[in-house]
Amino acid sequence: MCLKDLRDEFIYDCECRHLAKGSVRNYKAATRFLLEYLELKQITELEDVRPRHIRDLMKEKQDAGSTSRYINDLLKVWRTWFNYLVNEGYLEERDNPAKKVKCLRQPRTIIDTFTVAEMKRMIQFYDGKDFLEVRNKTIIMLLFDTGMRCNEMILMEPEDIKQDYILVKHGKGSKERVVPKSPALSKQLVKYCTLRDGYLKEHPTRYKNLFPSKNGKPMTDEAVARILKHAAKEVGVSSSVRVSPHTCRHTFAQMQLKNGLDLYSVSRLMEHAVHADDPHFLGAPDDGTALGTYPPPGTALGFGRSRCSSLTAAGCLAACSGACHIRPCQPLAHLDVLPALEDDEVQ
Repeated sequence: MCLKDLRDEFIYDCECRHLAKGSVRNYKAATRFLLEYLELKQITELEDVRPRHIRDLMKEKQDAGSTSRYINDLLKVWRTWFNYLVNEGYLEERDNPAKKVKCLRQPRTIIDTFTVAEMKRMIQFYDGKDFLEVRNKTIIMLLFDTGMRCNEMILMEPEDIKQDYILVKHGKGSKERVVPKSPALSKQLVKYCTLRDGYLKEHPTRYKNLFPSKNGKPMTDEAVARILKHAAKEVGVSSSVRVSPHTCRHTFAQMQLKNGLDLYSVSRLMEHAVHADDPHFLGAPDDGTALGTYPPPGTALGFGRSRCSSLTAAGCLAACSGACHIRPCQPLAHLDVLPALEDDEVQ
């Protein structure tokens, strides 16, 4: 069978299953890398693919400077593709070339996150009164205060903002969740929404996104990243910090854990399975020390180890769906970053 045709069928199946656009984009890129490599080796038929071809491409990527994490992500996509071909009957399980290839060993590194002082300076950087300045400030505050994914924020609509919380309707896998918000963020959102209404009267748009771009269209991940990078550069954020919306998410998780929130509650707020030995979230942003071991999922809500210890965050959430009283230690409550808003008038 022609590999190119099988790859097109796989991508079409992903689109039919309504996978996230980012996932489909990654699947397209990873499978394209493999196809192009195999074509250079004059391999165009499925039956001719061997495990050594996949290992050789992984070695080539490694020699080119790609990280182990990136290469393993590619391998995961290739495994998903070949597993699809097995399920569709194009390939026998015993002949699956990706099944016999092992992942690379990944170094367990702690991601540097923003310090409290850096967060404060970044939030205060956008201090103008015009729509774009207020929008940018609100975006930064929202990312630090809620730990939301960038795409979740981009797809927000004004109706998602409730009195005491934000309804996230576009999580991974189209999952919804509730995220509390601090009084500081609530006040900033009121100011921003009033300014937004006035701006859209002068610049009508058919889009309903809470954060429109200058021309009224939905913002992109790249645009949000530029807002953060510009602020970080101007206020002197440490060069060791990778400035991105996702680093704001890491910062949120670390601050919540350092402020005493248990692992399960953090998992629930972020819709992310945070594990007790996860180096991405358990590093201390200020002193580089580990945060230690936290109670098993569900313990803080009164569920014993026997009931929830073997479940993912989603499983625990289903087991205790009535426990909606979690109030996180909100980062912005500790920053004292909004004294200027006390007397501000909405322009």
